[in-house]
Parts: sequence; structure tokens; C-alpha cells
Amino acid sequence: MKILALDSSQNLQSFAVYDTELEKFILGEAFPGKSSEIIEKLKNSFLDNKLKLKDIDLLAVNLGPGSFTGIRNALCIIKTLALELRLKVFTTNSFELLRLEKRLSDNTPIAIPAFKNNFFISLDSNYHSLKTNFFSTIATETALYEFSCDNLSELIIKLLLRKNILSDFDTLRFDPNILKPYYLREPSVGKK
Repeated sequence: MKILALDSSQNLQSFAVYDTELEKFILGEAFPGKSSEIIEKLKNSFLDNKLKLKDIDLLAVNLGPGSFTGIRNALCIIKTLALELRLKVFTTNSFELLRLEKRLSDNTPIAIPAFKNNFFISLDSNYHSLKTNFFSTIATETALYEFSCDNLSELIIKLLLRKNILSDFDTLRFDPNILKPYYLREPSVGKK
């Protein structure tokens, strides 16, 4: 089984392909730039490695929080691939990935830098989150963390494997309703 993961929630855009039979990553790239470049980079990487989209058996994506546009672009790509190739999708969020990378317990309060002096905060493993300013962060004694991993797509796959999702592969399904960005509030684009 081959798993394709995408992430464009942070400053680096990334993708990775993991082969469960070989038990290794056969493809992976993280690059600075716009999330709109993912398709071209993915296409070139697939060609260079003689991979085809029909070789992919499962998709994975980070729902955020993070870059509004980046997350929307990654979700658009994943949703299109899932519908066209009839693939199942595994979703996660930035808090869960950060907890895995930093080896934190599920009840460790964490904050992820957002923009200016704002942060995304998760108070527990239920991911009840809020966007707040720096002073609220100090008041809740929430630890501030940033990703040190460049390729978050590889981290998504490691989380999927750690949760042993593949043993329950039949329970996974593609549901367009699960592919919604992890917003802290609905975007106000086009609204007055």
C-alpha cells in the first residue's frame, strides 16, 4: 500500500509517499513557496520516481490550524484526488502533529504561532482551541511550540502508522464533510 500525504499549513509546503510493503518513504519534499506550487512539484516528483497516481491507495492531509490559503489548497488537491481515484482519506490537525513530534501527552496545553502576536491554542486532546493574544497565552501557562520537522507530510504518515489506522483500513472512508479546514472562525471573505 502506498500513502500520499500533503501539508501546506505552515511556511513550508510538503508532500510524502510512504510504501507500507517496503516500510519506507519513497518520495518526499518540503519547499518554501506558495501552496499553489504543490501540484507541479508533486507531478515532477512522481515522474522522476516513475510513480503514477493510480499507485496511491490512501491519502492523508493536515486540516490545520495554520495558513488559511495553504490549507484550502491542500484540501482541494486531496478532495479532487479522493473523488477522482475513489480513495479514502486520513485527516489530522496541527496540534496532534505537534504533540507527536514533541512527544507530548494529550493533555499538554500547547500554542502554535499564528500571525503578529496571535497564537493557536489547544488546551487538551479534544482540540478545543482558540486564537488569542500573547497575554492570554501567558495567563493559561500554555507552552509555545513550533515545528522543527521540515516535512510535515512525513509526520502525518508517522502519526497514521502510530495510530495503527491501517489495521482498520476498511473503517476509513472518503467523506467530503471531513475535509473542512480547521478554522477558529469562519472566514469573512466576501461578507460585509
